[in-house]
Amino acid sequence: MTQINQLFKQAMDHYGVRGKDLAAIAGISPNHLSDFRSGKKWIGPEVFMSLLEGMEKLSPGSRQYFCELLAGESSTKTTQAKHHLVGLIENASDDEVELAILAISRRWKKSRQESASISKDFTTERDECDAKGSGLSRIAV
Repeated sequence: MTQINQLFKQAMDHYGVRGKDLAAIAGISPNHLSDFRSGKKWIGPEVFMSLLEGMEKLSPGSRQYFCELLAGESSTKTTQAKHHLVGLIENASDDEVELAILAISRRWKKSRQESASISKDFTTERDECDAKGSGLSRIAV
């Protein structure tokens, strides 16, 4: 079974995160990080969270990748799908690209409408609570 430190190292390597940079952001020594990555020493949960947050700050998406590795999800399938999509787009005709852009814009518009609807529902519920004197109006939203 793969150890957490090996998966963490794999995520760092995959995203090109340098140990020296990550250690500085996480507030630990580069040697401490190196010892963790190599399995020589363990770290506490607070330091581990700092490392995950720092890795994400240095290379967005790296934390999600680590979590997928940890969960045993095959990120290679996701990567393969992305490469396949890029290949389809690069080889598409102008008409096919236009259809793809239209589909993407419809999807984006639908997503924005759903997001606005959720926000509107929340605002309506908050206003109703305020009218009843619940004091939610004092909470920063």
